[in-house]
Amino acid sequence: MAEAVEPATTGTTGVAFELDRIDMAGGDRLEVNGRWFGVRGRRFMRPSLTLLADEERRRLLADLEHKPWAAEDGEPWKATFPYETPDDRWVEAELNVAPDITISLPMPGAPRSRRTRRPGTASPSRGNRTAARSHAPSAELVKARREIQRLERDLERREAEKAELSNELARRRAELDEASTAQDAAARAQESIAEERERLARERGEAFELRDGAAAERDSAVQAREEALRLRDAALAARDEALAERRAAIDEREEISAQLAAALASQERALTGSDEVLADRDALLAERDEAVRARDAALTARKRVADERDELSTTLERLRLERDDAVASRGAALVMRNAANAPPSYRREHNRLLHFLPALVVLVVALVAAFALHLI
Repeated sequence: MAEAVEPATTGTTGVAFELDRIDMAGGDRLEVNGRWFGVRGRRFMRPSLTLLADEERRRLLADLEHKPWAAEDGEPWKATFPYETPDDRWVEAELNVAPDITISLPMPGAPRSRRTRRPGTASPSRGNRTAARSHAPSAELVKARREIQRLERDLERREAEKAELSNELARRRAELDEASTAQDAAARAQESIAEERERLARERGEAFELRDGAAAERDSAVQAREEALRLRDAALAARDEALAERRAAIDEREEISAQLAAALASQERALTGSDEVLADRDALLAERDEAVRARDAALTARKRVADERDELSTTLERLRLERDDAVASRGAALVMRNAANAPPSYRREHNRLLHFLPALVVLVVALVAAFALHLI
């Protein structure tokens, strides 16, 4: 068990705890401050503080405020415990942070036991020594009870070891029985092995015979393999020669392919130029066909106009003849009637108009013909 000293180490664990302060904090908690030594690589569990009196014990668990309570050599360490009703009957406390680390601590106001003075530290005063003597009996009782508890724990451990040894003895007896059974089985197995050895000897003789036959077969197989290797070498030589010829043929084919590609490219270019010429020719033919259609349409229209003109000329000629006949007939009638009734001056004017009438008719016919020619 490690001791709360300034500083001290134990002979069993090599762990030491230097107590800086243990007192009340906030009126409802008991706070422990100090430094640990020799705890490198150790992992602490949730600390517990057991308060001890002559015949009583009280266990307090640390608050979770300072979790995980990791300790490093020489670094400040703190743990607080709920302690709402302080009582002066507690004379000592045990701080437990691991299954094998338990530290004895004095209660607040009580002198610290087994205090080791470090260099440069003042000696305890006379009043402190007197207080230590006054509390010595209670501390001795606590230590005696702690020793009794340790002996009880040792007894329980011895009983557990005894029970474990009994179980081990029963297990060893069971193993011995199993070993006897295994020995009998081994004897039977040995007999079987002897029989098996004889059978294997016979099989070995047969195997030797088979080996000799296999050796002969192997020799013939070796000869066959050598012949096959010779044939393979010849085949490989033929293959190499064929590959060389094939490589030459491939080179020649690639050269021919290149020439063919060049010829195809030239042909493609020629075809492209031919396509352009054909496109131009098609465009010219289309224009020619359009001009022919326009010409045919113009000729058709001109023929239609010529026919209409000839028909109009015929009609005009017929109308002119009819008009001339009508005019002549009417004129003759009017002349005959007017000649009988009109004065001499009127007859002269009428004769003058009859003289210009044919010229007027000819002028109208010329205008109609000119208009028809303009339409054509």
